[in-house]
Amino acid sequence: MPERIMPGLGLRAFYDPGQRNWGTSVSEDLRTLSVLVQARALSRSSVLPGSGNAGDIYIVPEGTPANAGALALWDGESGSETWVLLTPQPGWQVWIADEARHVRFEGAAWVEVPRPGIVPIRTLTATAHTLEVIDTGCIIETTGSSAVTITIPPEASVPFENGGLINVTQVGAGIATIAAAAGVSLNGVTAGSVALDGQWSGVALVKRGADAWVIQGALAGAVA
Repeated sequence: MPERIMPGLGLRAFYDPGQRNWGTSVSEDLRTLSVLVQARALSRSSVLPGSGNAGDIYIVPEGTPANAGALALWDGESGSETWVLLTPQPGWQVWIADEARHVRFEGAAWVEVPRPGIVPIRTLTATAHTLEVIDTGCIIETTGSSAVTITIPPEASVPFENGGLINVTQVGAGIATIAAAAGVSLNGVTAGSVALDGQWSGVALVKRGADAWVIQGALAGAVA
């Protein structure tokens, strides 16, 4: 049967007997497997050096004019080594040695894999923000001096998973208000919106069902 592309990593297999150059394809695919099984890169921020040592792997830094985000492997016959570039696929995960953390390719960029006990902090400087899926598991810090409104959108527009947790902390002087969009229930308050209790106060938002959220924390007007 003729060569065909396998699912997943896109490796090639099922060659016809004696098919031309099949050995080259197998060698290239084995190299890909060697890179990706327990993948480990030296850095994703260092500029790719002109040359490396055998087996060096980097992620080409964001903002690089060419091949940004690609996996670069120093490989080749002795005396003719070069940087071999692999185009990442969504879901690939790599350990970054100089950061001591895993990153995962999300289709457009490499993002940090959440670590137990470490919560990402997202800074909000605008005066309005509608929650996004990427906010899940984060602490949103409002830092401005003007009032800011954070809106919980309906499930039809942003499909958060049930059990999703988002924390909000008012770091700046501007009062932060949590508001539920039309059709969304915000349990824990009598109205569809509530302000935080002041600077350095915080709340937790948990999605418990379709268009149903719970808010808990330091709410304005709450009894101490």
